[in-house]
Amino acid sequence: MKFTYANIVTLSRFFMAPIFLIFMLSDSPAGTIIALIVFVLAALSDWLDGYLARKYGEVTDHGVFLDPLADKVLTTSAFVALYMLNIMDMWMLVVIVLRDFATTAMRSIADDRGMTMQTSKVAKVKTFLQMVVIIIAVLCLAIHRAAPVNSQLWGYASFVLVYGWITAGLLLVTALSIYSLFQYIIVNRRLFSRGST
Repeated sequence: MKFTYANIVTLSRFFMAPIFLIFMLSDSPAGTIIALIVFVLAALSDWLDGYLARKYGEVTDHGVFLDPLADKVLTTSAFVALYMLNIMDMWMLVVIVLRDFATTAMRSIADDRGMTMQTSKVAKVKTFLQMVVIIIAVLCLAIHRAAPVNSQLWGYASFVLVYGWITAGLLLVTALSIYSLFQYIIVNRRLFSRGST
């Protein structure tokens, strides 16, 4: 693999994911704030690698494969943390992880056959929404852990976490995950043909 600027930024997300997970599960206000900062930087790197690839003409097949995979590793680590903290339901986590596993498998098949499976617009919207929902959830959790109990700020954070706003966002992400998977299967059905090469 050629180590372009874009690919180096993409690979950094693989290393940020476990760092985020460790601090997210630390159960401390400072750790949660660090987790939030790490995730925001990782989310921004998703934009940065695309910008660098276009600016320097470094769009490669490896980059096309690694970029969505890095996103999946990052968001999966976040969803696992949200589940372990009782913010996300198990069935949502399972659906999203299975969908990501399926699309990664399809990309691998396409790569083996010399084909490129481009990321769909719906999948890009889904990834953006995932990032937003996760950032809001981690921000509210950081406030909930750091702000004085029963303060106004603590109350706002608790309301978002407990009374359905995060759950609604996660439900939308789950629905888009299912929809984008079926879209990938239909658009790339040639991958399942025995005669495809």
